Amino acid sequence: MADQVIDNLRAEMKKDRFDALVAHSLDNATYTAGFQVPSHAQNRFRRTITVLAGDRFGCQIVVNVEEALAREKSRFKDIRSYNQFTENPADLLADALIEGGAESARVAIELDYLPAMDYIRLCERLPKATFVHARDLYFRTRMVKTDDEIAILKQIGELTERVVAEVIAGLRPGVREQQVGAEIMNRMLEAGADAVSYQVGSGIRSGIINCKPTDKVIEAGDVVRIEVLGDKNGYRSNVTRTLVIGKPTKEQEQIWSVLIAARDKCEAMLKPGTRVPDLWSAYLEVCRAHDIEPSLKFLGHGIGRTIHEEPYLTDTRLVELKPGVTHTMEPLYMLPGRMGFHVEDMYRITNDGFEKMTGHLMPNDKLIEVAV
Repeated sequence: MADQVIDNLRAEMKKDRFDALVAHSLDNATYTAGFQVPSHAQNRFRRTITVLAGDRFGCQIVVNVEEALAREKSRFKDIRSYNQFTENPADLLADALIEGGAESARVAIELDYLPAMDYIRLCERLPKATFVHARDLYFRTRMVKTDDEIAILKQIGELTERVVAEVIAGLRPGVREQQVGAEIMNRMLEAGADAVSYQVGSGIRSGIINCKPTDKVIEAGDVVRIEVLGDKNGYRSNVTRTLVIGKPTKEQEQIWSVLIAARDKCEAMLKPGTRVPDLWSAYLEVCRAHDIEPSLKFLGHGIGRTIHEEPYLTDTRLVELKPGVTHTMEPLYMLPGRMGFHVEDMYRITNDGFEKMTGHLMPNDKLIEVAV
């Protein structure tokens, strides 16, 4: 089962002195196995589990209705299935850990996700094992992407930005937010995305951070925020653009110029070795110098198997950027009841700097103007 992701996870296990690593969550089990079990996200009574132990042992545990697909798609050759009505998947996990030599070992497991009843059963079956949370190990490993992961992220990022540009190019006053959302969905799926979610907010609704589209009609003078999150082969995109229907006011231009100046200052700092808290401090410094207090407590976030991964670009993440880290930057400033401003693009850290994975097809350095 030679694979870079598996090799990276085993290396991190050794670094933290773990004898085994277990994932239950949708994102970490999918990351480890290399494919998403379809019913994992929809049925909370079905467990999907990946197990790594020692230098060689590895298996995936799935409900029996997913066994055939798992054998076809999983990185794991050892697929173990259970009947959800007659068998306890926690017992299959205990059996796998025993077989992998971890019966009395130090096991990294997702204690922030694992159902309590499964944890109780594991403790009954493996009373000599020590279970420690796997959250930090997975966050740390997933922060640095493989070349294959980066290629997929670039593909879905570019696809998403292209669709956003097409939708904005055809936008006119008089359409409803829901119509814009429907067009985003149709274009994304037609362009090859596996799934999509989106936000559309106009006028005072642009000042709502998570602005699900409504039947509000977009009017002349509205600020409009469009955020699109695509999915391709289990990897995500996140692209946001802010525009004005007609000519922006001086106040709107001033706010935007501050947000872009803050973003540009942080872009210039993107390279290996940059401390994440220093990015956040630089962002705050520019914004506060112009009496703007960011509406989010982070500048951006990692992106990969999920929309929000580590590193969050904020003062509590005491990590340095490394080659292969992929993330967003999203200056955001909300004036509730009036309007909101938000631009978001995707980045990756290279050996000597950074690559902007989106932001070339439809830059948002200035507020985008839509003709009335």
